[in-house]
Amino acid sequence: MTSPDVARLRVPVTDPLAAEVSIAVHRPDGGRAPGGCFPVLLVPGAGADLDDEGLTALAVLLADLGHLAVRANLPFREAGRRGAPRAERSVGAYAQVLAAVDAHLDPPGPWIVGGRSYGGRVASLLAADPPGAELPVLAGLLCVSYPLHPAARPERLRVGHWPRLRLPTLLVQGTRDALCTPSLLEAEVPALPGPLRVHLVPGADHSLRVTAAASPDARAIRPAQTVAGLRPVLAAWLHDVAAHGPR
Repeated sequence: MTSPDVARLRVPVTDPLAAEVSIAVHRPDGGRAPGGCFPVLLVPGAGADLDDEGLTALAVLLADLGHLAVRANLPFREAGRRGAPRAERSVGAYAQVLAAVDAHLDPPGPWIVGGRSYGGRVASLLAADPPGAELPVLAGLLCVSYPLHPAARPERLRVGHWPRLRLPTLLVQGTRDALCTPSLLEAEVPALPGPLRVHLVPGADHSLRVTAAASPDARAIRPAQTVAGLRPVLAAWLHDVAAHGPR
């Protein structure tokens, strides 16, 4: 995997917690990806920031595949808040960040939105019910470690908006994720009406880390290594997104 050109920037938002948010822009080294180039906005989980190991590795991989990738903080994280708001309350902030990044970068093609854990959930809420403000066209939804339910509370499923998700969607989940029981995920994915790919990572936890005990060769696997191994999965899904076209 090559090292793409990465720029650290700040873009303006209108939010009580922060007037600007930090972003990291990964530009592809080579030409555009076959079939079209999609800019991708990635937001971290509730307890992390844009420099989360797995999120950074995902942005590097996307750029290596020929797509512009942007990692971004939401305003609550930029303000240093420890706790994240309810995901529903962050949808407007995600929309503001998306609009600001789009205006600043003026990228080619429609956007793929997503992120890791909380970030992916907020993106999915945005994709299901876009707010009234004008937003860039959306082409797809990329969720890594979607928090299907709170830890030890599998009865509290976070899928009420799934029947309204019509964008091409990729869900990447570890089989040992405490926030996404695999059997429950299998039961719930038929509710998603749009084109869907689900990729399960054997032995991976919520961070996509695989412990030595859970690894087939008894070697621990870091989240960045797990993400690097997603290259064929991500490339195939991005090809599907291009074939489907923006909606």
